[in-house]
Amino acid sequence: MAADSIVLFCVGLVFIIFFAGFFARLDNWLHDNWLDLRLKFKARSSVSPGLMNAFFPIDGPSQDIVVVIIDDRSILGIPGLFQGNRYIFAQAIRNLSACKPKVIALDVFFAANSADDQAQDIELARAVADAGNVVLRAYRRDDRRMTLPYPELSRSGSPAPSYFRTHRDESIRSVSMKFTSEAGKVTPSFQTEIFRRFYNLKPADFAFKEDQLLVTLSGQQVQIPLSNGEYLWLNYDNPTRAYQTMSFYDLYNGSFQQEGLQDKLVIIGYANSMTEEKFFTPLGGNDYSPYLNALVLRNLLNRSALIPPNKVITVGMAALLLAVFLFVIFTHLNPVSFFIVSILIILTLIGGSLISLTLYKRIFDVTPTVFLLLIALSYTIGKKYYIELSEKLRIKHAFQHYVTASVVNEILKNPSKLNLHGEERNLTIFFSDIEGFTSLSEGMSPLDVVSLLNEYLSEMTEIIFKYDGLLDKYEGDAIMAVFGAPVDQKDHAIRACRCALENQKALARLREKWRQEGKPEIKARIGINTGVVVVGNMGSTMRFDYTVIGDNVNLAARLETANKLFQSEILVSDTTAGLAESVILSRCLGKLKVAGKDKQVYVYEVLAEHADSDKSFLAKATACKTTYDASQIALEKRDFAEAERLLSAHLAQHPYDNPARILHNRIKGFLIVPPPAGWENIITQDSK
Repeated sequence: MAADSIVLFCVGLVFIIFFAGFFARLDNWLHDNWLDLRLKFKARSSVSPGLMNAFFPIDGPSQDIVVVIIDDRSILGIPGLFQGNRYIFAQAIRNLSACKPKVIALDVFFAANSADDQAQDIELARAVADAGNVVLRAYRRDDRRMTLPYPELSRSGSPAPSYFRTHRDESIRSVSMKFTSEAGKVTPSFQTEIFRRFYNLKPADFAFKEDQLLVTLSGQQVQIPLSNGEYLWLNYDNPTRAYQTMSFYDLYNGSFQQEGLQDKLVIIGYANSMTEEKFFTPLGGNDYSPYLNALVLRNLLNRSALIPPNKVITVGMAALLLAVFLFVIFTHLNPVSFFIVSILIILTLIGGSLISLTLYKRIFDVTPTVFLLLIALSYTIGKKYYIELSEKLRIKHAFQHYVTASVVNEILKNPSKLNLHGEERNLTIFFSDIEGFTSLSEGMSPLDVVSLLNEYLSEMTEIIFKYDGLLDKYEGDAIMAVFGAPVDQKDHAIRACRCALENQKALARLREKWRQEGKPEIKARIGINTGVVVVGNMGSTMRFDYTVIGDNVNLAARLETANKLFQSEILVSDTTAGLAESVILSRCLGKLKVAGKDKQVYVYEVLAEHADSDKSFLAKATACKTTYDASQIALEKRDFAEAERLLSAHLAQHPYDNPARILHNRIKGFLIVPPPAGWENIITQDSK
């Protein structure tokens, strides 16, 4: 036991060190959920504000920040703005400067001089220079190189590069606070420069030291935590758009209250559907650069940025707890007690992650430790149940060669299913058969018949397995499948209908392939019924099959052959249609008297999925259903002329609608010889 524990301890530590990136993503996911939970709980909770702030403290949106967005209204309402006319930006800055904001952050990159009208470049540069408090965004090409705005503009304002760092999950979690050139010169980032300008600080009041940004404010030194000596970790403790916002359209046209912008930090940037892409945030949504810059500045102004995780503490804690578990707790507790202690400590770690993030603004990574504890827990339980698992593996090896994997798994869950007794369950039964296969195969050699049939059955069976159906049996060219067993499926009727639709689409592709190969074309009919059947292992003590029997099984088989009466492809019972109607589009073809039975059932033709991506196909299916339903209503009212008119107009546009054509022919007969009074529209199936 000691040797096994030492090996497990060493392997576990090596694993979390070499796969640190994987655990970083897990911790990010956990932290994101805490942030999301805090916002949702804060918005919906009826708990007293004092108690909420004690456990989920959230600072309100900063009143010092105003975001001016170049939105769709601005793009569409200001001629030339979409083309980047710089006279427009110059006028907007002059309007804004008249309001006396503390700093204007222009989150728009003006790369080069205008090719046609350089006077607008000069006008924008003058407006920026006259304002005297504009921070311009430069383009950061990589870690050591950046591109400034065109020269006149760069000399008029304070250009600085902006860089939002994407992490492994492509979300924005941190922002660069400085830029180091190839020559080693350190300059503030776009966000740092805005922060400096807002407090009117001198460059000497800023100092980057190791993993901190030291800022001198009112004679006191403020420490802002950084990672890798550069990156500020963002605290999404408020919705990204929880700031005073106005449209660039209003700013340009002067239709705003000027006093509302005095002494504010104003960020101008694109936020529309036509120009700028969005950034993915940890809260699961996308947002624009101006809002992210507002978040950064809010974190800086409120001192609410997160303290980055410490990798040494993360690995050290994982190693310590794993050693205690393997070499101390495991040796003194039985598996049940060990399980309880493990779960309690894991929950404590996860709770500590929440408290550390929400109360102390510190990122506390716990997933490596949780992973190692789960490994230790699994190891102990695995040792206890090794013999039982070995027996189950023996059963699986014995049965997997002649029953499906799903049946094997059901047997392993409940070995009593090895007896011959069945159980009643509500399932969906699926039958398909090739239309006229006997006559079709007469002109082919036996090998060609087998090859064609195997290709067909392989394609259809793969689709049945895709929807977790149980392949019951092949009977020549016929297929019988079951949905909802042996594993329970609440949506077994929907699965069967989707399977049938995909079967027909796959068969259409095969027909095109066979046509090119000079092979005969195959069409298949499908019948589906949902109801109570007996399911279980049936046979002798030497050999048995997992199958279904019952009247509802026979009805599914009858529905498959009933396709001949309507020249349809997929027929289902009213029970199946009702269970699948939220997903499957179907139409009632009428009431059917089943062959060999007195039972009458309403039969439905499956047409398409409501969410079918082929909109043209879905529109045709909807049109077929609408007209057929309307003609059925007219038929029930004995308004044969109206029914004939509806179907005639429909078939002129949809001549492929075979059930509608058959109904149309019947109605034309009724126009000549009307049915007697009290007549009921029932279709009789004479043969099975």
